[in-house]
Amino acid sequence: MPKTRKLLSLFTVISSALVNTLQADETPIVWNLWPGEPPGEVATLPPESDRTSDTDKLVAGKRLIRLQNVSTPTLSIYRPDPNVDTRSSVIIAPGGGHTILAMDLEGTEIAEWATSIGLTAIVLKYRVPGKARNPNKTWLAAAQDGQRALSLVKSRAEEIGIDPERIGIMGFSAGGTPVKATAMISNRLYKPVDAHDDLSFRPAFAAPIYSGGMPIGEDLFEDCPPVFMVITHDDKDRSIDMAELYIALKKANVPTEMHIYSEGGHSYGLRRTKLPVTSWTDQMEDWLALNGFLEK
Repeated sequence: MPKTRKLLSLFTVISSALVNTLQADETPIVWNLWPGEPPGEVATLPPESDRTSDTDKLVAGKRLIRLQNVSTPTLSIYRPDPNVDTRSSVIIAPGGGHTILAMDLEGTEIAEWATSIGLTAIVLKYRVPGKARNPNKTWLAAAQDGQRALSLVKSRAEEIGIDPERIGIMGFSAGGTPVKATAMISNRLYKPVDAHDDLSFRPAFAAPIYSGGMPIGEDLFEDCPPVFMVITHDDKDRSIDMAELYIALKKANVPTEMHIYSEGGHSYGLRRTKLPVTSWTDQMEDWLALNGFLEK
């Protein structure tokens, strides 16, 4: 092969590798969720900050981010390596009792796992604290942000190379509110603000993980997508709430898989410990594959 062709061939290989590296980079694309002020804003809060201190509880021996005073909700989009990209995606809602957001434990760390199996991971930074916005419905801002996130991502799916019919949502603890607001109720909880809201907020799959969040009734499961659930027996009354949700989904003939582990408590994310519950992502990966979301 002539030297010039060898150089061109080498350049092509290097360029291809560089493109793949850049596309799989951990720096996300960030979108503002709303075109202006979100609905229902009634208070001016201090700037966003991580309120975690050196004396706060660790998870699996590590610190976590506790983000407070979120008034500008966003979507952070992480793309998988092109070699494993399925064009499926998942919106990830961290928990935090509608007071803070556990942004790494239940956000970016979940996104890292999701991209590793070929999903585009979209971390939803929704508004907290909810009580400052609606003392009687502390979950409402999170529910509105969840519905808006699904409609916006569907509307702009082509921009990030995903299939608008294969967008799921998963949420942890209070992050179950965006999951329930999109998968398990039919009415939009805010007045449409632009053309993005012309698209449905119904996801292709839903995964409430040790979930809490907004209350719902048993008559609200019309068109609910397949559901994957994880809880531990020792997670206070949340294990009862999740079991009751499973029963309601079963009665409504919604395809549902639920995993109940004996111990593990609450707020473990996917940080591995000796407890079996921390391998729950293995079961979810199997479930996603079974339902066709990991097919290219």
